[in-house]
Amino acid sequence: MIEFLTHVVLPIVNVLFIPFDIALGWVTVFGSLGALIAVGALTGLAVNLFQKFCSNQDLLGRRRADLERLKTLMREAKQANDIEKHARLSGLTSQISSKYALESLRPAFFSVPPLCILAMWVGSRLSFEPVRPGDVIEVVGTFEEGASGFSHVVPNDGLTAVSSPISTIEFRKSAAVPVSEPAAENSAPAGNIAQKTAPPSTADVKPIVAAVAEEPTAPEARWKIRAEKEGEFALQVRHGEDSYVLPVPVHAKGGRPPEPATVFRTDSPTRDKLLAIELKLREPVAPAWWNIWMQAMGFYLVVALAFGLGLRRVMGIQ
Repeated sequence: MIEFLTHVVLPIVNVLFIPFDIALGWVTVFGSLGALIAVGALTGLAVNLFQKFCSNQDLLGRRRADLERLKTLMREAKQANDIEKHARLSGLTSQISSKYALESLRPAFFSVPPLCILAMWVGSRLSFEPVRPGDVIEVVGTFEEGASGFSHVVPNDGLTAVSSPISTIEFRKSAAVPVSEPAAENSAPAGNIAQKTAPPSTADVKPIVAAVAEEPTAPEARWKIRAEKEGEFALQVRHGEDSYVLPVPVHAKGGRPPEPATVFRTDSPTRDKLLAIELKLREPVAPAWWNIWMQAMGFYLVVALAFGLGLRRVMGIQ
């Protein structure tokens, strides 16, 4: 399944991204946050323009006016306790409301597919900060369970090793997490019930250390590299007789980030090969409730929604 996604779906998606790269690549000059705001604003504008010129605004306006009038008549019928008139008006309101909703949603049938591709483009191009000269990046290589020994990166004039270029392939244990546990809860004498049942004081609570984080499922090798100057460089990782190359663009201003993760294979006959390489890139937006804990993508959606609703009122769209 992963190979299908990597070798079939991903190339198709990259082809679909080409028009967006051409049309929106210029927004990266504003930085990551500025680019997200610009694309969000353009998304809100595009949705409203599509709604305005791809729907019958005159018909929608008349139906909306009819609904407002029917609402007034229904309120008057309710006050007059005219049940038959109220039921007749309610049925007419339902018919007009359904036709109004269908006409309003008709442009969405054509705008949703490109908007979905645009959202994927934002996730790919703007979810991480581009690499700048002087940035230090952590590189993580994930191997199959049978891999052992060493793996190393090959420095060049644009990417140099901050840590040792040779890294041991091993399971990286998670850091232990301190957990507080009452040490004297059951240590009171049996005859002294009050002392036994009283809650422990702060002095009675002693921290113990327990490794509650999950262990990694595959061995890893880690390096730290520094981007020395602007340009297009290749990060080369070697393991045994195999060599793996990742393009790492470095931009002084603007530009897009490298691929944060590259999968080379899902398994091998020998069960001791490199599976994937991940670049620990900086994210422009921290997860929070206001961006639905979706970082850059959530920020983009919030901006697009705010501009979309605001421009809808300004442009008088029904």
